[in-house]
Amino acid sequence: MISVAKVKLQAISTPTYSIYSSIFPLRRGRGLTGLKNLGNTCYMNSILQCLSHTPQLTEYCITDKYKNYISRSNKTNGQVIEEVAALIKELWNGQYKCVASRDLRYVVGQYQKIFRGVDQQDSHEFLTILMDWLHSDLQTLNVKQKRETITASEKAWMEFTKAKESLILHLFYGQMKSTVKCVTCNRESATYECFSNLSLELPENKELCYLNQCMDMYFSGERIHGWNCPNCKTKREAIKKLDISKLPPVLVVHLKRFHADPIQSGAYTKKQNYLRFPLENLEMTPYIARAESRTVTPKIYQLYAVSNHYGTMEGGHYTAFCKSANYKRWYKFDDQIVSTLDTSSVVSSAAYILFYTWLPHTQVSSH
Repeated sequence: MISVAKVKLQAISTPTYSIYSSIFPLRRGRGLTGLKNLGNTCYMNSILQCLSHTPQLTEYCITDKYKNYISRSNKTNGQVIEEVAALIKELWNGQYKCVASRDLRYVVGQYQKIFRGVDQQDSHEFLTILMDWLHSDLQTLNVKQKRETITASEKAWMEFTKAKESLILHLFYGQMKSTVKCVTCNRESATYECFSNLSLELPENKELCYLNQCMDMYFSGERIHGWNCPNCKTKREAIKKLDISKLPPVLVVHLKRFHADPIQSGAYTKKQNYLRFPLENLEMTPYIARAESRTVTPKIYQLYAVSNHYGTMEGGHYTAFCKSANYKRWYKFDDQIVSTLDTSSVVSSAAYILFYTWLPHTQVSSH
């Protein structure tokens, strides 16, 4: 049974409002509902608010379209999408100051034990697993092969999807081309892999860096040793390079802030780089595979959500910055507290996961 604990909006007297207006505003708009912290669940709340502000996903949930495509033959039996949809409906009905996602937390805990307890978890790990579950829960769209001869990229995509797709796949999943080129004979070998987010390294020893620098590092290529060249029939040095062969409508970019401490074995530290990233006009054309450039239309992406991490590995906190499609402005989601956010404050050193889209930022309709 799906249920979501709710906190109704209360009328607040004038004296109380004057003291607490920044924390408890008198009215809430649709999509401006907070999420109660159930014990270090800020990592989960941050991701759920970002996904909730993906208009195409939210519309799919609040209009019940998802019910026509639920798979009952997979590991999670459609339970994850049902709980996510129930929660999104509560976040967008405009009736509550905050809600508690106890049922969703219970379900994800049943299928991944690290999400059961009260320990802080990584929002990126939660997002990646959640994306896989949601795709699996909705993977019922039959796709027919349109022609007898298909490219290597298309073949790899079909093998990944097993000829069944989902709205989640259509929105969030792209495809990466990995090319290894022998430096001796120039023979190339290419493989393809699907992704739901890009994980980018941050430059070492730089307090200030830019997103395009991280992109350039990721796609620049690296020299590898001992590659078995199929043409030379021996081990050779080679260049391994990544390019995007299929761009998703929603591009999620993860910044690898946490890394192994080179001094203390088994410990992790956080890179505190201040990353500058565009709110508009993120150009991905330079990173598209040359062979696929005619079939992959270059897209200009706009930022609509950010999952932030404050603090260190030992003690941290997650929030979300989201741009409302309905109100055309940015808001800060700090668990149950929702407040307006100046556009100039969206870029910060706390940015951890960036959500970009080239889809129209259309208003979410009521249901």
